[in-house]
Amino acid sequence: MITIKVRGISEQNLARIDRIVDQLNKNSSKKISRNMFLREEIEKIPLNFQKQDEISETSLLIQKQNRLLQEYLRALNILVKYFMSGEREDTEKGMNLLDDLANLSDEEDK
Repeated sequence: MITIKVRGISEQNLARIDRIVDQLNKNSSKKISRNMFLREEIEKIPLNFQKQDEISETSLLIQKQNRLLQEYLRALNILVKYFMSGEREDTEKGMNLLDDLANLSDEEDK
């Protein structure tokens, strides 16, 4: 195990850390020291960083899905207008749009 020494921490921040440790000790039967608390927090840093990376990837996927959903809703509104008009030309436009949407879905699945 490697020893890490931290210097230059303000008294104010040290007091805040001590208050956190005291609060944790009040709610637990197992008492921890400031050193144990800091060790646990330092060991969590790589795990938290990895989680943030995963959250970022998930967020990007959700944004992409939202954009696709908005595009499909716009297309659906257009289709409703085409089919409700009852005009043969509009119905053909609607059918073509449906085909285009189906092709887009097939391309996204690849």
